[in-house]
Amino acid sequence: MPSTTPSTSTTIATVPYLNSAPFFRGLALGEGHGLLASVPRELGAKAAAGTISAGLLPVVDYFRLEDQLQRVGPFGIAVRGRVRSVMLFSRRPIRQLEGATIAVTEETSTSAVLLRLLLEQRYKLAPKAYTKGQPPDAEALLLIGDQALKIQQTNTMYPYEIDLAFEWWLWQHLPFTFAVWAIRKDAAAEEKKSLELALSRALGVNSRELNVIAQEHEKTLGIPAAELQAYLSGFIYRLSQPEEEGIARFRSLVDEHHLL
Repeated sequence: MPSTTPSTSTTIATVPYLNSAPFFRGLALGEGHGLLASVPRELGAKAAAGTISAGLLPVVDYFRLEDQLQRVGPFGIAVRGRVRSVMLFSRRPIRQLEGATIAVTEETSTSAVLLRLLLEQRYKLAPKAYTKGQPPDAEALLLIGDQALKIQQTNTMYPYEIDLAFEWWLWQHLPFTFAVWAIRKDAAAEEKKSLELALSRALGVNSRELNVIAQEHEKTLGIPAAELQAYLSGFIYRLSQPEEEGIARFRSLVDEHHLL
């Protein structure tokens, strides 16, 4: 996946996770564009600072920056049910995490907010603390992306593996959208249209080649290609009305409980 630091006028943020590959593999942006790889948590800060012009932005950061950004087409990353790469690894069942110390990966933005909603509002729990990193005394650990996929292959420390998107689905009966494509509002109209067309073309090709993408990542992730293809097949990359309803519900709950 591209990860060059550009010196060009238009910088597009890429996300170095397998679930984002259908957008970025073969993405043809033309001259005058650069690509900058960032994990989700970094993207919001870079968008706010103007370091990036557009990117696959965590949905909570899009909420924060909606005055500066606008959506690019219907593009994003969502699931209806299990996601498999936003996981709470726990020593106890989720309903028994009252007073627990919860470790949260420093790569996450949206998933950390979703975790709080699930624990504090769905299950009415009050964890002792949410801490960064992976302290050894934590009763549970939130991981996302490829790291979450890989640890499931070797996990012996946490008997309970809780899929946060599935928990959301059971609670709200709506899809969960983790990220949306967004671009600065002050970008030129032709720039916005060009990016939308480039994303559409890349996604059109890659959605037919999920098996190839899976094979390309099999060795790096240490997971059989068939499993990776099934994983990629679970994502929705062109958002429709159910996804928009899920975004609206999530935003309403985030606002209601002052989680931004």
